[in-house]
Amino acid sequence: MKTVLITGAARRGGAAIARRIHARGLRVILHCRASSLTEARQLADALNALRAESALVWSQELNDAIPAPPQMSSICGIVASASSYADSSLDSFEQHIESDMQTHVLGHIRLIQLCKQALISNQGSVVAITDIHVERASRGYLSYQIAKGALASAVRALAVELAPHVRVNAVAPGPFEWPTATAVSEQRKAQILQSTPLGRIGNFDELAAAVEFLLLDATYTTGSTLNVDGGRASFLE
Repeated sequence: MKTVLITGAARRGGAAIARRIHARGLRVILHCRASSLTEARQLADALNALRAESALVWSQELNDAIPAPPQMSSICGIVASASSYADSSLDSFEQHIESDMQTHVLGHIRLIQLCKQALISNQGSVVAITDIHVERASRGYLSYQIAKGALASAVRALAVELAPHVRVNAVAPGPFEWPTATAVSEQRKAQILQSTPLGRIGNFDELAAAVEFLLLDATYTTGSTLNVDGGRASFLE
């Protein structure tokens, strides 16, 4: 059975992507950090109840000692969804930049390197989750935006590096379901909605649908980024 590995798959967008890819009949590897292991196992149990032995959990930090993932020879796709999001400025970015680069960029490149032969053999595909703020910077998240910008650049470089056997694309999300871990003021929510032409935040199934398209269906597309943001990236505040 062909397999897709989704990093950061325990919750929110990563979990929605895993459910969407699983519904296409593929096995999914749910990557997570140790802190999200319970949620990842619950998702795997739910997916395996729908189709036996179709989901498994891989708990692993995305660092320079990353081992080969399970079921590696069957991997036909990787979704680079794992992310971290912390406030930082020029005065504080050094506290976050190493971790952000590992999580967003270097860990995913090493993972692709490990799976390169499987991806080539299976005529596979990679989709990375970047951010509209790569092209449209906002104040207060310097380290995060640097790392996501590096990931966006890696997508374009890897698309050339792995052609013609493996396609590499990105989805750049805009405002999605408000995170529960950080408080978003009502004033800020109103500002975001006002600068989003569709006038609402997205839901994670809409993000997952875009990833599904690029990963499995966009067979003549590589090195591209699809904005899924309600039009916000093209709107001048």
